[in-house]
Amino acid sequence: MRRLPVSPLLLLFAPFLSASHLVAQVAQRTHAIELTMSGGYFQPTGTSGQIGTLALTRRPSWAATTLLSFNAPGGFLTAELSTGYAAERVLQGTFGSRGTNLMFGAARLMIGRNPRKPGISYLIGGGLSAIRRKKSVLDPSVGKTNLGGSVSAMLRFPIDGQVGLRLDAQNLIYSADFGLGKKLRNDFLVSAGLSIAW
Repeated sequence: MRRLPVSPLLLLFAPFLSASHLVAQVAQRTHAIELTMSGGYFQPTGTSGQIGTLALTRRPSWAATTLLSFNAPGGFLTAELSTGYAAERVLQGTFGSRGTNLMFGAARLMIGRNPRKPGISYLIGGGLSAIRRKKSVLDPSVGKTNLGGSVSAMLRFPIDGQVGLRLDAQNLIYSADFGLGKKLRNDFLVSAGLSIAW
């Protein structure tokens, strides 16, 4: 039997080889970096405060966040930076309310299933945080910064190869005195937004 040359065989199977190569490329997720823009709800805890005889109450508000994620190749680890703004308001007895212009930032290490793997992603983790109020709760003429920790959980549902719907829950943990003594605060933020990975 005559043996066919190698080159015609390669030419015959080339379309199938290239198609399988393309499938392998599609299956491989290279989403090392992800940017998420989202909006949500800010819920403070330990909301009571006092200036002299004037009672203060921190109120919940809407919030906006930006998250930048760096996904490790194995698909189990993510480093994340987040920033955000909450339109927190402080009720001042019967004298109306005022805004604090609350901004925050956090750096976290997350574990779970990151977008390097196909399907739904889920991560939990924690790290450091900073909370900055341009107008402090006790004195609107000065700003105040509190350093603390951050705990976070997220779910990401893929829409296509790069875009996904992401749901986040963050807990900003810090110690602050709002006129009734220094106490540990847990301010919660839940948000939803679109993430783009590349």
